[in-house]
Amino acid sequence: MRIPNLYLKWHAFRELLDLVDTDKDVGLHLFRSDGGAEAFAKLLRGDIACPGDIADAMVDYMNRRIAAQSGRTVTEGARPTLVPSDLALPSLAFAARLVDAMPDISPTRRARAHETLLRDMRLAGAAPAGPASAPRLVVERTSMSRTFGTAVLPSGGEGPLVFTAGKHKGQLAVIGVPRDPLAAYVMFTRDPAPTGRLLWDLAWGEAVLWLPSPFRPKRIGERLALLERAEPVNAVPGHFHVTTALVWQEAALEALEPRATADPGALDEAETALFLTRLRRMAEDKRRKWNGAVQVLSADYLVEVPALVPGAASDGQSAAIARRSR
Repeated sequence: MRIPNLYLKWHAFRELLDLVDTDKDVGLHLFRSDGGAEAFAKLLRGDIACPGDIADAMVDYMNRRIAAQSGRTVTEGARPTLVPSDLALPSLAFAARLVDAMPDISPTRRARAHETLLRDMRLAGAAPAGPASAPRLVVERTSMSRTFGTAVLPSGGEGPLVFTAGKHKGQLAVIGVPRDPLAAYVMFTRDPAPTGRLLWDLAWGEAVLWLPSPFRPKRIGERLALLERAEPVNAVPGHFHVTTALVWQEAALEALEPRATADPGALDEAETALFLTRLRRMAEDKRRKWNGAVQVLSADYLVEVPALVPGAASDGQSAAIARRSR
């Protein structure tokens, strides 16, 4: 079985335990061969399947490190923290199990694991610095009671825009792009830290959301609108990171798409992990095979929820600008 999101679980494990062993060392230990490091890297990204003996060895390694961190010893017949089938758990549920198994982990390690997961669950795009004409993803805030003039405020000032549920609408747009892309993918990653929670306090579908992708953005003058219209933000607080991939070549679209057909929709967790892995490879391609084939842009915004907003969702519910029925 291939596990495209295994790298998310492994990185959470590494950070929570402050692991000294390098991935190379772990790969050599698990695969017992000179090619173990490369095989382990492929295993984490889902490039190869995870055989039963490797799953057993990996979980045994993790259980021993967890026991050592907790000052315990692994004894035969004792109930293990993890079993091989846990490697197929949703990433955030897996991280939550690790945290529950190690209650004495310091806040610093928890915060570091949270930030690592957040980094892995998105792909930062081009920085806004540079010529004003450079392509940029912007978040725009519109008052619910006004629709013209100064009611629209683009991002790029002092910190991310702050939306108040029940008061503001939001729009996403790309500016500085002279031609239309073949397709676009848009995903949202929610950081619940402003509410005092961490990623593993959420389900995957509460932390990662999609616009139905891939799709063709609508050009309005010099702007590519990623939403058909400005829409109200959902009443769920958090810091939202938006990643969009503009695809310029048919070959790149085929190489990026993790599903059998590129029909617009939301990608599930395994598909999202596979998509991000492929997108990173394109963005970091040193052979320049994909030069000009795809462009990654990012932006962020905050959502605040007044206590008395009618219909305010609990912090356990999904949210993003314009979450749509799929």
